Amino acid sequence: MADRKPELEPLPAADWPLYWFAALERAVDVGDLESAAKAQRELRRLGVEVSYRGLERREGAHAR
Repeated sequence: MADRKPELEPLPAADWPLYWFAALERAVDVGDLESAAKAQRELRRLGVEVSYRGLERREGAHAR
């Protein structure tokens, strides 16, 4: 019999740092401070520390 690796169970999205980072980005973009704070708490729970330093948001800023 060939050795088979056990299949990994998918993690719930609530355990994905990428999910919470996207939620944080969206909350900051729309000015939803409550949701931004929640996303930061969830990221911290997952071991990720994120901070914003007053970056000016303008159209096309992501295209650099």
